[in-house]
Amino acid sequence: MVHSSYETVDLLDFTHESRYKFLTGSVVPRPIALVTSQNDEGVLNAAPFSQFVILSVTPPLLGIVAQTLPRGYKDTVHNVLRSGQFVINVVSDEMADQVQRCALEYPSTVSEVDEVGFSTLPSVTVLPRRISESPLQFECRLHEHHEFGAPDSRTTLLVGEVVLVHCAQGVREGHRVNHDVLRPLGRIAGRSYCRTQDTLTT
Repeated sequence: MVHSSYETVDLLDFTHESRYKFLTGSVVPRPIALVTSQNDEGVLNAAPFSQFVILSVTPPLLGIVAQTLPRGYKDTVHNVLRSGQFVINVVSDEMADQVQRCALEYPSTVSEVDEVGFSTLPSVTVLPRRISESPLQFECRLHEHHEFGAPDSRTTLLVGEVVLVHCAQGVREGHRVNHDVLRPLGRIAGRSYCRTQDTLTT
């Protein structure tokens, strides 16, 4: 389809909240990283991030972006900056409801994993446990982090180097991933998600 007319948009005309909604509603679909991290008291935190990207292949670097709250860093950012360790758990469509509930605000003394009923497995190279309902998990060590945004709109990019990967049975076929088994969930906007079963090959 060739579009004959366009509307020009100046993002600075939007409020911060409207700009966020426009941008996240435009860059779609986005994969979801359910990140597990652990605080100094041993509480396992689980939080979803749909600003999630591959930054480098060699070394294997994955990035997640976290908004800074009025009270300061989100628990994930605080935990990762303190410990340097986290796990990115890929979200399958069967996990959608529990992952949505992980996005709710809980005190740092409360584990989202326990609240939503996820089960966990021990990691091998990092302290935070991984989500056993996730079909694909990346054990990561913090490679670096960067701060972006205006003083009242800060975000943190956490860059993790993947040190070990866990694949559920059938997910890996040599160096390829079977998406029929992975069944990854994509984020659209708000509480709207998509599945990847409807694909187009050209």
